[in-house]
Amino acid sequence: MVPSDPPPIETVKDRHWFGSYGRIGFFADPDGARGTQRQIVAFGPRLIEDNYLELDFGYIPYRGKEAQVRALITVSFFDQLFHYDGKADAKIGLRQAYVEAEKLWGTGAFAWVGSRWVRGNDIYLLNFWPMDELNVVGFGGGWRDGSTDLMLTFALNRLENGLQVQRVPVPSNGYGAQEAELLDRQKRLIAAMAEKRYGGHDGQLGLKVRLYSELHHLPSGKRYYGDSYTEFEPLPDDLGFVAGVQFGAWNMPGPGGHLNLWLRYAQGLAVYDELGTPFGLNKDRRAVDAQEFRLALAGNLELKDAAVSLQYGGYARIFKDADVNEEDFDDRQEYAFAVRPQLNLGIFTPAVEASVQLSRPNGLNPRTNQQQVAQVTQLAVIPALTFGDLIGSYTRPQLRFIYAVSLLNQAAMDYYPIDDPRSAQDLAHYIGVNAEWWFGRGGGY
Repeated sequence: MVPSDPPPIETVKDRHWFGSYGRIGFFADPDGARGTQRQIVAFGPRLIEDNYLELDFGYIPYRGKEAQVRALITVSFFDQLFHYDGKADAKIGLRQAYVEAEKLWGTGAFAWVGSRWVRGNDIYLLNFWPMDELNVVGFGGGWRDGSTDLMLTFALNRLENGLQVQRVPVPSNGYGAQEAELLDRQKRLIAAMAEKRYGGHDGQLGLKVRLYSELHHLPSGKRYYGDSYTEFEPLPDDLGFVAGVQFGAWNMPGPGGHLNLWLRYAQGLAVYDELGTPFGLNKDRRAVDAQEFRLALAGNLELKDAAVSLQYGGYARIFKDADVNEEDFDDRQEYAFAVRPQLNLGIFTPAVEASVQLSRPNGLNPRTNQQQVAQVTQLAVIPALTFGDLIGSYTRPQLRFIYAVSLLNQAAMDYYPIDDPRSAQDLAHYIGVNAEWWFGRGGGY
């Protein structure tokens, strides 16, 4: 599991702290072109990824009997490197900016306000949070102690996609023109989480159960046509919800080992990413009839005596959009699984990885007029150098060489447009060298 939470306040000796997650490298195929991942499912193997960087800047303004307070800012840099493309700019996102007060009045109560992500445990090999991952602007609070976590989150968003906000130029009262917002509707989101943990102290087996839910609501609105201030398209309201449960175990069979199982059902707006635009709407142009079911598994084994680690993770997903089409290429069942055994020979940590992606659409491919199960199998060799006091699957930083080969069946190649060169490549080679790190963060169990 990649740490993504701030470190516990009691572990920060100074008022300031700095943390980071990052991966950076370069890639190629045998022809000298930039190697690209072959992905036919929503959440594919993470082995072949773009460069990415997160920087955490934290400060503790107050430590007292009534509360302990942190302020955190996380800035992200996406895949645009000046030394690679010669463009002296960057793709930057403000991922987190919030203030949180915990241990209020000497209890387990906490509260926060700002912009942040709200996450549970992930499947590292797929770079995927199967049950709870939100990017929100809002506020929340709850309770934390040694064995119990409770959290309630309230959030809003207004995406610049033409469906939630519309700005048009209007005549001003004086000279010239000014801009007016004729459409302004914010999506409202409420999320609730409860987790109970048992054991897990001093290297003993730990168990936990986590319950999670979300409620999404988008109010109705009017989107005006062109330059008209009288003719408009009515936009209906929309709804969605999520219900999920996670069962977890850690220190199994020893320190560093864990196992997680997730079940998640979503309907309506909650089927789609909170920062995305729903598609495949019903006749009322609402997403309320969309459905998604996920079953996911992830784990890690650390066999210290044998100097071997074994990571694994996968999921099954059934997706149906909101339209009435019974035979629909957008509706599908998909599966992905990856496994990575690793030898821990001091700082030399060679690994191999095997993964498979399967996608079965519930309709005909509009390009081929056929219904087929698409499959991508990927095999990789990953000699690496890993640096840390206790070497294991999640020890970082890591320097690694990657050679991967992806094997695609005809149905997988048919997912690409006919003029895309990938539509004729049943074998794809990838060669890369990269570094990955994380530090200055908390999380996990």
